[in-house]
Amino acid sequence: MLLAVLTTSLLGAFDAGLGGVLGVIALILSYHLVVRRLILRRNAVPKRVKVCYTLASIALAVSAVYASPARLVAFGKEGVGSIDYQDRQQGSHGTYLQCYVQDPDGNVDQLPSGGACPHPDGTPVTMVYTADGIGGPLLGTKSSYTYAVVICAVGELTGYSLMVAAAVITGRRFAT
Repeated sequence: MLLAVLTTSLLGAFDAGLGGVLGVIALILSYHLVVRRLILRRNAVPKRVKVCYTLASIALAVSAVYASPARLVAFGKEGVGSIDYQDRQQGSHGTYLQCYVQDPDGNVDQLPSGGACPHPDGTPVTMVYTADGIGGPLLGTKSSYTYAVVICAVGELTGYSLMVAAAVITGRRFAT
């Protein structure tokens, strides 16, 4: 469970893609290395444990995708900045446009998702941002990202509850 917290929850709060990918890898490895080998010692895994662990992994991976905007809503500031410029960049799959915005503090950061700027250069836009620029900024108001907070919270609560359920089932079955 500690691996899930460190990978899906914390990494997802700073970078949704990295948190989701590393979280899924950590959950798969922890299942095979910790649950199957150390705890169950190659005994058959009860079906309910498999189901709980699988559903927990899915819930935590979904939660990781929404953790970054949820972090911005919880700890970021809302203000009016402006579209600064758009740049053509070279990526692994060809060229793409990247939009840069200036936050109300005067810092220029790229939007987390690639693509053309939604408005011409210099246009004022409402944004949610942090002073460190990690995980954002996101265009819109904090209230427009409430869904991200809800999905993240439900995913976290569901995922960790199912992991605890899997641990309880395992403990009861192999306590003797």
